[in-house]
Amino acid sequence: MTRVCTVCTHGQRYDIDSILVDRSMSYRDIASRYGLDKSAIGRHVSSGHISELLALARDAETHARADSLLDRVEALQSRTEEALAKAEESENLFATFRGISEMRRNLELIGEVTRELNRTPTLNLHMNPEYIAIRTAIVKAVEPYPEVREAISQAMLEVEDGNGLG
Repeated sequence: MTRVCTVCTHGQRYDIDSILVDRSMSYRDIASRYGLDKSAIGRHVSSGHISELLALARDAETHARADSLLDRVEALQSRTEEALAKAEESENLFATFRGISEMRRNLELIGEVTRELNRTPTLNLHMNPEYIAIRTAIVKAVEPYPEVREAISQAMLEVEDGNGLG
């Protein structure tokens, strides 16, 4: 039998989801405030139960107050840095490493927004086995025609170097 999500069925679910979207409270604090189990909140989040509409609405509201996505991410990074400093002062290693992890994720997001970090996959065509097989078949097919073979070989080299597209 499937377990019913106690957060989804909670009378103040939208308030809870709003706090989760904002990341303004820890799971433990939310659980304490709303009479829930901390692990139930974790399952609610990891199962994707937070309403996409609520997340979009909250983003729209935040966007209206901020100049840009970068401003919002940098503001989040500042908050993360403050939290990390507090964690380091308390000598709580778990919280310190959690803060470092959040800072790394924020920096990755900043890098993506500023285009300093490009995660677009690169296709190395000349290393692709299917391309190599097609290239070999074409070159063999035009072997009796040296001028054609040379022209096709040159065109393929340009494509492989990235100069023949466009």
